Amino acid sequence: MQPVISFTDVAKQYNGREVLSSLSFTINKGDVVGILGPSGMGKTTILKLVSGLEKPSSGKVQINGAQIGYVFQEPRLFPWKTALENVVLPLKANGIAKGKRIGIGTHYLEVMGLAKFADYYPSQLSGGMKQRVSLARAFAIKPDVLLLDEPFSALDIKLRDYLLSMISDQLKHHPMTLLYVSHSPKELARIATRAFIMHSGHEMSEISVSECETMESDSDELFSSRPVTNNLVEGKCTTCTC
Repeated sequence: MQPVISFTDVAKQYNGREVLSSLSFTINKGDVVGILGPSGMGKTTILKLVSGLEKPSSGKVQINGAQIGYVFQEPRLFPWKTALENVVLPLKANGIAKGKRIGIGTHYLEVMGLAKFADYYPSQLSGGMKQRVSLARAFAIKPDVLLLDEPFSALDIKLRDYLLSMISDQLKHHPMTLLYVSHSPKELARIATRAFIMHSGHEMSEISVSECETMESDSDELFSSRPVTNNLVEGKCTTCTC
């Protein structure tokens, strides 16, 4: 099977400061991959490299024919556009006819429980509602690869659980490859089929999803205190502030 995402000896520096070093791994079509680790370990940098928002300083990042959706830590909505207009904006850019894109956008706002707020502007929505609009926008393009960068970290537990269930349902109806960055092992265990952990020792290793289910904490101390396993992904990540 040809990987959808492939990192080969990837290194990344910002202003001469090394963030990732000699990192190699592959992700296959349909993998739902969780990436755990302390703050400032380069998890977001990996997503930016996959999306093309950043380029590696050396090595190769290969994405095989994938349309990518990206949900950031913050909603990143256009304040002068309504919720529905924000959702359908990438559909318009892809050349989808107005009637069809309105139908698609309306559907995903309904999925997110926001049908009544389609004509609201971001300033009229709560933080959780804005993040749901951002998620609807990402699903609306039916991406081959969906990148989630701790999108629920500012949400309450009830809403977080609802959105995780919604994502799980969407994956059943529209399978895709998903990379999900989080501090919460149990959150990842809800949807992931594979899991990586980035250690304070700057190594990244693959762990079982069942191991995520047994972790009792989502604090940075959890990751810094865990021993590095023998199941190492080739390469290392070095401390960064991104």
